[in-house]
Amino acid sequence: MPSQATNLEEEATMRELLIVFQDGFEEANITVMVNGKEVRRDVGVSTNPLLGEAYEATVELPAKGAQVGVEVTNRGLKGILKVSGKPKSLLVSIEDGKLVMQEGTGREAFL
Repeated sequence: MPSQATNLEEEATMRELLIVFQDGFEEANITVMVNGKEVRRDVGVSTNPLLGEAYEATVELPAKGAQVGVEVTNRGLKGILKVSGKPKSLLVSIEDGKLVMQEGTGREAFL
């Protein structure tokens, strides 16, 4: 049985990343991957035109950094962004038919 210290060490090696899906989503089927492993799948995601955002999701990342991949499977769009250090958030949108991913400040969450 693992000790409590081991469990705390494991928790310390993970951190949460807020992913904010913004403009351009219409009934999108989205898969999120961390270091090549699927961590989340959402279907029917659409941007709310009044807010300019579709939804937000939180995923766990290893503390040493990771490659975060997003795929819009029903539109054939893919993107990968390497994040390191303490990323606050990841902003994802579809612009001119392309998936755009960039690190955010962490202040983009729905109010």
